[in-house]
Amino acid sequence: MSTIEQAAQALLDARASGTPRGPIASEYALTDLAAAYAVQHALIAHKLGGQRPAGYKLGLTDARARKALGVAEPLRGVLLAANEYQAGATLKHADFIAPRLEIEVAMRLARDIEDPLADRAELIAALEGVMPALEVCDSAYEGWPKSLADAVADNLSFGAYVLGQCVAADSATLDDLAVALILDGEQVASGNTSSSMGNPLDAALWLVNQMVAAGQTLRAGDVIMTGALAGMQPVTAGAVAEVEMGALGRLSCRFDG
Repeated sequence: MSTIEQAAQALLDARASGTPRGPIASEYALTDLAAAYAVQHALIAHKLGGQRPAGYKLGLTDARARKALGVAEPLRGVLLAANEYQAGATLKHADFIAPRLEIEVAMRLARDIEDPLADRAELIAALEGVMPALEVCDSAYEGWPKSLADAVADNLSFGAYVLGQCVAADSATLDDLAVALILDGEQVASGNTSSSMGNPLDAALWLVNQMVAAGQTLRAGDVIMTGALAGMQPVTAGAVAEVEMGALGRLSCRFDG
């Protein structure tokens, strides 16, 4: 077993046992993001078992966060169909190690994309629509990742995602849309869609073109999560989580005991 495969197995074991572990970047000599993405690829390949991903996710889409961390571009991860939920769902809190919630805008593709897209208009034409979403972040690490390499290797702390109702994409609306996260009736976080590369459509466009340039094809039905619009918030067993996104609508879900 290669070092990359050993690192991926260490993360899989931590999640399977529900017991977080120490960082792997130093233990397995993940000296750059390329090595971390190789671990992520091995981890996802194991989870998919030959199936296609359900879509893709972005991290660090806020320019201020990238500047603070000295990162030139957003980070990428993979969505798994087994971890997709629809608005109104009840999730098992015990399925996660230490779940935290992020507000995001999600998009679903209406057609395959094999060639680069020129602009927002071309992307909108390729979309089924956009929707409010929650990412349930979770980590294989004790105390959460301490480095970007650790975060990338663990698929950007992916746990699950919850999707609201799909509506037609509107470039102008997504330029400046206030969003809020409410837990048990109390607003705990707020943000704006502009923090996702200026507009979540631009974030999705960047991801699509990065993947196409790397020789990958996106498929009709793929979901794109365009990055956190506010800070992560811990969620407890029994909590009800709601997302408010103005013109995009709202969603809610529950975490059982």
